[in-house]
Amino acid sequence: MQRVLLFMADRALSTLRVHQAAGLPKDATNLSLDVVNSTLLQRMLEKSAQVRLTPDNHAQFAALLPPILRRLFNGEHLLLRSLVNNGRVIMIVVADQGGGPFSEITVQAFGKTAQCIEKALQNFSRRGQ
Repeated sequence: MQRVLLFMADRALSTLRVHQAAGLPKDATNLSLDVVNSTLLQRMLEKSAQVRLTPDNHAQFAALLPPILRRLFNGEHLLLRSLVNNGRVIMIVVADQGGGPFSEITVQAFGKTAQCIEKALQNFSRRGQ
């Protein structure tokens, strides 16, 4: 992935704050999103989900994203994935290939990487128990 934002959700699941950023302007690391302004992000915070934007569905899904995300990820190809720990969404990853299309292998690798991160989060949260 060429551009990635990893958002952490607050306890109330009302705000997302950037935890890590790669391939984006430095000020993206200070980004904070109010979830109430995006039905797509609200849905992604309800349960584990992956959304793939393509030219075929871009107009439908992009309209549900906060304007700042549409500006940062200005192509028609985008992946979003919520990450769950102990049955609760705690992070959302937004990534693209610089706006270009994804190969099916890349999409599968993105999903598998997300699963590995979730497993690591579970192991980390269980340590010391």
